[in-house]
Amino acid sequence: MIAARRVGFGLSGEAVERLVTMGGSRAVAACLGFLATLLVARALPPETLGLWSMALAVQGIALHFGEAGLRSVATAETARTPELAGAYLCRTVALRLLISTAVIGLASLAAWRWSAGDWRLTALLATSLWPIALQLDWLPLAQGRNRLAAGLLLVRPLSFVLLLLSIPLAEEPLQLAWLYLAAWWLAALVSWPCLGLLPRSAGAGLGVCALLRNALPIAAGTVASQLLLGLDILLVGARFGPADAAFYFLASAVLVAGLVVANGLGQSALARLGARADDPPAFRAALAADLRLVAGVALITALTAVSLAPLVLPLAFGAAYAPAVGVLFWLIPWFVLAQATPILQAALAATRQGDRLLVANLWMVLGFALGLAVAWQVETLWAFALARGFAEFVRLVALWSRRSWSGRSEMPGSHDLNVAHRDDADDLFDQRGQGN
Repeated sequence: MIAARRVGFGLSGEAVERLVTMGGSRAVAACLGFLATLLVARALPPETLGLWSMALAVQGIALHFGEAGLRSVATAETARTPELAGAYLCRTVALRLLISTAVIGLASLAAWRWSAGDWRLTALLATSLWPIALQLDWLPLAQGRNRLAAGLLLVRPLSFVLLLLSIPLAEEPLQLAWLYLAAWWLAALVSWPCLGLLPRSAGAGLGVCALLRNALPIAAGTVASQLLLGLDILLVGARFGPADAAFYFLASAVLVAGLVVANGLGQSALARLGARADDPPAFRAALAADLRLVAGVALITALTAVSLAPLVLPLAFGAAYAPAVGVLFWLIPWFVLAQATPILQAALAATRQGDRLLVANLWMVLGFALGLAVAWQVETLWAFALARGFAEFVRLVALWSRRSWSGRSEMPGSHDLNVAHRDDADDLFDQRGQGN
């Protein structure tokens, strides 16, 4: 067998192409998402944007419950056994539609029962889980068609921005929800021609129970990460009202957009560290270099945000959103800590320690719950912002304290989780539930 041609950093040409195409596509998607947030904020008053942000927070969390980790597992298994792509496609789509339907019902019922924002808006946004389940952008990714996968990743955010630019927004958030749904359905429809790339299926592959068993740890990790980006927004709205939720949402959205460089470095580290996982000294040296680099990026981006926010935010979003500047300052500790998380996550995934990655995310959820409970009693926005930073700190401590950089770990059950993470790096660095 001829070894794959190696280029810079010991990566294969295919790995470099994947990094450039998918990383670049994700960066463009993040910019489009931020542009959509800007357009929506300038068209809506704070109270209406607050209702939108609360519903979007629920949708982001529901999205990862609906995906249930199956996207990652389907990508990994299809990449491993391309001849079973058709079988995995049918099982994955059917399971995701079934689970998504249940999640839509539960999310709508919860929003109605607890009067969290506008329950009709929440229910309508939750139905986006159906086109998300039918979106087949993972199929070309599993088949190594990186450019096609990168292009499909841009369809939804680009469509949403074009719809916002072409249709004047009223102050009724339900109109915005319909545009959001239209963008998701368009993204699903555009991805369906990928079905023509399927080979004729031969064999059975993993059954439904095995797919769900392998997907469960991934689902727990992605849901935990999304809780950190959405639960505090929802609680801020419930505690202080929609306008304060809007300020918190905008401050968070600005900083999430600033994480695009760190997320790109995390994707790069996933490939670079994976290539050195069998050489512990080289692995530790590469990890140290990546952490030094991300520390410099964190310092520069944090100082830039603090310096420019008082001037840029009111100009970009309107004077009505000036209070978001104060919230942004209190979110800076979370923003700085979050820069290192993708690197340590990539290190654990590269050394087949996906189970430890899951444990770290669960510790983060516990820390977040504790911080939010304290913030609820303190009754100030800054307390909720610091609760997010505390949760990120707990996750970083768990990731670092559970490190084992001596080589690949072959712990029982860790291989499938690791493969899924490495073959679908999007879920490690996914922020789809934040912003637009």
